[in-house]
Amino acid sequence: MEEVVKELLTLVKIDSESKEEGKIAQYLTTKLKQLGGEVVIDDVREKVGGNGYNVIAKFKGKGNPILLNAHIDTVSPGKNITPIIEGNIIKSKGDTILGADDKAGVAIILEVLRLLNIKKIPHPPIEVVFTVCEEVGLLGVKNLDFSLLSAKYGYSLDSEKVDTLICGAPSQNSILVKIHGKEAHAGVSPELGISSIKIAAKAIDKLEIGRLDKETTCNVGKIKGGIATNIVPPYTEVAIEVRSHNEGKLEKETKKITQTFKEVGEKFAKVIENKKISPKIECIVKRKYNKFSLPISHKVVQLAIRGGKNLGMKIKTKQGRGGSDANVFNERGISVGIIGTGMKKVHSKEEYLDIEEFKKGVKLVTEIVKEAAFFN
Repeated sequence: MEEVVKELLTLVKIDSESKEEGKIAQYLTTKLKQLGGEVVIDDVREKVGGNGYNVIAKFKGKGNPILLNAHIDTVSPGKNITPIIEGNIIKSKGDTILGADDKAGVAIILEVLRLLNIKKIPHPPIEVVFTVCEEVGLLGVKNLDFSLLSAKYGYSLDSEKVDTLICGAPSQNSILVKIHGKEAHAGVSPELGISSIKIAAKAIDKLEIGRLDKETTCNVGKIKGGIATNIVPPYTEVAIEVRSHNEGKLEKETKKITQTFKEVGEKFAKVIENKKISPKIECIVKRKYNKFSLPISHKVVQLAIRGGKNLGMKIKTKQGRGGSDANVFNERGISVGIIGTGMKKVHSKEEYLDIEEFKKGVKLVTEIVKEAAFFN
């Protein structure tokens, strides 16, 4: 098992912030070939504007193929990571993230492939997909050439608790609100202007933000606007997201947000130099990804339960709250559940990996793949 820890330490030292995954993609291409995989490199670079690529590797076996997935990009600050082992955890030295999200998933998959090979364990064909740019909108998997895959089910290694299978995730809408006001000198003639920032503030104050109910969340994530303190701000952008497991609620909240901005904008219309001036409000709504939900009876869930049982581990199921590659795989007809890796406090400098939990992840995925060889 110590091999997997060594592999993780190697992986996290390879810089791979989103759109800069070239080095780790090359490393994994070589590694997968050494493990006996038939490796395919796609043409995603130009599509996502990065220097890396999705890495697809196929391993021969008997029966129906199974998919194993993890993403190879990290959030920032993710350069020059120095991993430190402290008792039962691996962490960074504190000035960067660790990168266990999702290099712990990558390391688990590599270790499972190694164990299957050296122990000559029977298994179905395995299709490994390591994706780029997951952290910046699932761009790698969205631009993946799905004609290269034949698997109809599998697992993404991209969660925290190993004994909890994420078998569902919400849909997400992104809303970009563009507010066009009117500039004027803020000291000499502020009454001749319409403040786009004030419109944004008034509208945001009317929104319900945070956890709206057990299925739905809303967040105002970014605001950008203004020119200088002596100019009434003519333009402001507000970036918002809404997530929900319920499509009706998602669309209702999205509509409520866009209407709120437009209604507030209308109230700022006024006569300036004998002419009625109304601010312009543009609301651009984009679907980021679609929800999925796997029932308890599904093969993906049952295999995980069986694999856990072999280890004396009771696998629980849970509806997730975030988006991941699994959303897109499910949308494209490949049923994918999400398995944990032991990573904690991700997307922060306090990120760490529970080593024992991490090793359990290797055992569980190995058992699942073994069970898959005999599961119809």
